[in-house]
Amino acid sequence: MLRIASRQLAADYTHEFAQMFAGRFGSAKSSATPFPRVRVGGAQVEVYFSPEDGVAEHVLQRLAAAKKSIRFMTFSYSEDKISDAMIAKLQAGLIVRGVFESQNAGGSGADFNRLKQGGVDVLEDGNCYILHHKVIIIDARTVITGSYNFTGSAERDNDENLVIVDDTALARAYLDEFQRVYAQVQAPTGCRSIIRHHAGNLV
Repeated sequence: MLRIASRQLAADYTHEFAQMFAGRFGSAKSSATPFPRVRVGGAQVEVYFSPEDGVAEHVLQRLAAAKKSIRFMTFSYSEDKISDAMIAKLQAGLIVRGVFESQNAGGSGADFNRLKQGGVDVLEDGNCYILHHKVIIIDARTVITGSYNFTGSAERDNDENLVIVDDTALARAYLDEFQRVYAQVQAPTGCRSIIRHHAGNLV
C-alpha cells in the first residue's frame, strides 16, 4: 500500500471519484486530472486513470526509457505491446524478470508464454493463495503500480488508477518485495485447508 500525503494527489482522486459518483464510468469520463504530475518531497509522482488517460502509453514510455533493469509482479497481464517492449529491452541487454499469478499465467490471452518465448525470465508465483500485485520496477528508481492490470480491459473498459513514482527509496522497498516473491517461487508456501463456521453456515 502506498500512503502519499499530498493535497494535489487527493484532488486528483477526488476528481475521478466525482465523475463516477455522478454516474460517469469507463469511456464516459473525461481526462481532466487537475495535477497529473506532483512533487512530493524528493519524489516525482504521476497519476493516471483509465480508460480516459491512455495509461498503456505512459507505461510504454517508461519502459522505452529503461537503461538497466525491469522487474514486474502481476496478477493479470495480457497486453502484447507491453510484453514486446519488455522483450525488446531484454534483447538490448537489460535484466528483465517477472512473476505471474499462477492461476492467470495460462489464462486466455495471458502473455506468460509470449514473454517466456521471448527469453524473459518469467515465473509463476509460489504463493498458494493469490499474487495480486500490479507492479513494474525500472532501473531501481521508478515504481509503476496501482489497480491497473496490464491488460486490454484495464486499458479500454475498466475504471482503474495507476501511479508512477520516481524515488530510489521507494523502489528499494518494492525490489525487496520482488526478491521475496521471486524467492518464494523456489520454495513455495504450503497452505492449510481451514473450514470456518459463521452464523451457523460453512464459509
